[in-house]
Amino acid sequence: MAVLFQLFIIYIVLLLLSFAVPSLHPILYTTLFLMAAVYVLFTVLVPFARTLLALVEQLPAPTILLVVSAGLYYMAELLALQMKDEGYEAFGQLFQTVMKVVILTLWFTSISQLIETIHTLIPW
Repeated sequence: MAVLFQLFIIYIVLLLLSFAVPSLHPILYTTLFLMAAVYVLFTVLVPFARTLLALVEQLPAPTILLVVSAGLYYMAELLALQMKDEGYEAFGQLFQTVMKVVILTLWFTSISQLIETIHTLIPW
């Protein structure tokens, strides 16, 4: 609950800055966004991820990869949206593409095991 209040205060500060110094607003907006994102990441999302991973650690490895992949994808979407809002949509698309490649790289071992299993089942 305190995090929501703090995010609301940051929003009010950004509104005040947009009226007080409109030329510096994009820089201050991006800086405050990244600081708030890191704060939320470490106070809310990391404990949530630890709890979620503790719940699924008895499940097979692909389940944990699925949770990690979803988290990485969400982070990529969030940062790409931020870059798009600031007028850097090309960088946002590039960031999303790189994150998707990273997620696929995490899945390479599971995919190779699946391909080997399918290869042994299919007679040539």
